[in-house]
Amino acid sequence: MIPKPTRRSAVAIATLGLVAGCSGSRGSASAADPHADAEQQAREVRDSTALVARYDAVTAAYPKLTARLAPLRADTAAHVRAFGGRAPAAPSTHASGSAATASPTPSGPASAVPATSDKALAALATAERALADRRAATLLDAPGGLARLLASVAAAGAGHVALLGPPAGK
Repeated sequence: MIPKPTRRSAVAIATLGLVAGCSGSRGSASAADPHADAEQQAREVRDSTALVARYDAVTAAYPKLTARLAPLRADTAAHVRAFGGRAPAAPSTHASGSAATASPTPSGPASAVPATSDKALAALATAERALADRRAATLLDAPGGLARLLASVAAAGAGHVALLGPPAGK
């Protein structure tokens, strides 16, 4: 009997297919406009930096989530660097526990950290999913190298969404 495919395997296969499809040709948008790559990378730096700030705001408001969110924040900071940006320094380990305000999201204005840790995790998952989805759509028009990076970072974002879900047993 053939096992049912998981969401993770579907994302991996889709990403692999997109990357393979993007490798054979040069993106027409950047070939026509040499500044397109730089503009796209600048946008990705801004979006990933905003996401890092959201992680920082949630861990400042809910210090008990720090251990769970630190690896995801570190991945997101690595995405900033991969796109050529300078990642924000990790926050100090002593958090005030007061409600914090997140930086602007890729799709909207600054928003307060939700009132509960579960809602804060759900908001992070929503932001990760929106950014991963946008990147997956964008990579189709990107040149080979940038398309592969977008695919990789979009896949990582999809993984973050799964990890931000409720812990096993909940």
